[in-house]
Amino acid sequence: MFLVGITFFDLLISIIYLSIILALVNRAMTKMNFIGKKYFLPFIYFKFLCTILFVLLHSYIYKGGDTFLYFAGAKFILGQLINNPENIFNIYFSDYNQISNLLYDSNFIAHYFFRANDVFFMSKIISIFNFITGNNYLASNILYSMLCSYGVWKLYETLCKLYPSIYKYFAVGVLFYPTIGIWGSGILKDPLTLAAVGLIFYGFYNISIGYKLIYSFFLIILSFFLCFILKPYILYTFVPIMLIWLQSKYRNRIKNIFLKIIITPLILIIFFIGGFYFLKTVSEGAGKYSLDNVKSVAEGFHNWHTFLAETRDQSGYSLGEVEYTPIGILTKAPEAFFVTYFRPFIFTDVRNFATVFEAIQSFILLIVTIYVFFKVGLINFFKNLYRNDEIKVFLLFAIIFGIAVGITSYNFGALSRYKIPGLPFYTSFLAILFKVGYLDKKIPHEQIQT
Repeated sequence: MFLVGITFFDLLISIIYLSIILALVNRAMTKMNFIGKKYFLPFIYFKFLCTILFVLLHSYIYKGGDTFLYFAGAKFILGQLINNPENIFNIYFSDYNQISNLLYDSNFIAHYFFRANDVFFMSKIISIFNFITGNNYLASNILYSMLCSYGVWKLYETLCKLYPSIYKYFAVGVLFYPTIGIWGSGILKDPLTLAAVGLIFYGFYNISIGYKLIYSFFLIILSFFLCFILKPYILYTFVPIMLIWLQSKYRNRIKNIFLKIIITPLILIIFFIGGFYFLKTVSEGAGKYSLDNVKSVAEGFHNWHTFLAETRDQSGYSLGEVEYTPIGILTKAPEAFFVTYFRPFIFTDVRNFATVFEAIQSFILLIVTIYVFFKVGLINFFKNLYRNDEIKVFLLFAIIFGIAVGITSYNFGALSRYKIPGLPFYTSFLAILFKVGYLDKKIPHEQIQT
C-alpha cells in the first residue's frame, strides 16, 4: 500500500548527501584520539552499503514492511506542516487524540495508524529527514541510519577504552556484524533503539569515571525516552544490568577492605531500590508493554509471527507449548537462548534468502562460541565470570534479552531485528573472555619462551 521504488534521481540525491556526510566524518576523525578510530570511515561506508541493501530488500523482495508505513506517515505530517505551518506544535507535541485541523492528501490513510504511539512517534522523527531530503525515501534512510550510527560507534568507542588491546575483535562483533549492520540501518524502530542502548552504555561508563557528567546524563535521559516510547521492554533488562555494572565500578574503587565490606551492601541497597522504582515507573507508563501485560504481548507476538510463517512462507520456529510463568519460561530458557543466537540452521530452517544470510552468521557465531570456550576452559570461564565485571554483566544481559526475544518471536525474520540490542554484548562478552581467559595467559608464556 505504501510501497516506494528507487529512481535515478533518488540515487543522485543520496550521493550528494553521502558526500556531505563523508566530509563531516573526515573532520570528526581529526578530533578522535583512541586506537579504534581507523575503523570510523570503513564503518560509515559499511552502514551506507547496509542501508542500500535494506532499501532494496524492502522495495523489491519483501515489497512491504513497517518502514514504508513510517515513511508515509512522515510524508503526511510534512504535508500538513507545509500547507498549515501554524499547526506544527499541535502535531509534534500532541498525541493522536489531540491533533486537529488535518488536511486530506494522498497519504491520509497513514493517519489512521497514528493510534499506535510508536508509529506516530517514528513518523514525526522521519518527517524531519523527509524535510531535508524532499521526501526522498533512499536519502531519508541514509540520513536516519547515519544518525543512529552515533550510538553504535559510542558503544564501540567505550568498549575500546575498557579493553584497547582487542579493539579489532570489537570492530568485527559490533561495527561490522552483518545482522547488526542491516537491521541497525534503515527506517525502522530497531536502529534507533540500538543507538539508544549504545548511548546508555556510553553514558554509564562516563558516569563511572566522572567524565562529561551533564552530557552523559542528557544522553541517558534522551535514550531512556526513546526506548520508553518505542520498545520499553529493552529498559526492563538493560537498565538493571547497567546499574549492577555501575555499582561494581564504584565498589572496585574502594581499596580499604573493611570499608568495602561496610559500604558494598549500602551501594547495593541504593541501586536496588532505585532500579525497582525506575522499572515500576516505566512499566506504569508503558501501555501494552507494561510488566502486567507481558503474557498477552508475548502470546500476541507468538500468534502473529506463527501466522506469517504458516501463511506467507516465512521461516518460523516453535518452542512447543509455552506457559508464561516463571517456571514455564525457565524450562524454555535454554532453547530460547540457543534459537536467538545460533539459529536458523542452514539445512532445516531456511526458506528464503534472508534466512540463508542469517543462518550463515548464526553458524559462524556458534563455531566462534565453541572455540572460545574450548580455548578458555570451563573452570577458567567460571573464574573469570566471577572476577570480571564486563564478562558478568554482558553475558547476563545477552542471556536475559536473548531468552526474552527467543521465546516471543517465533519467526526468524522478526528475530533478526529483535535480537540486535543483545548481539553486540554477546560478541563483546566472547571477545573479553577470550582475552582475559586465554590471550592474557598465553602471551606471558610465549614471552618467557623467547
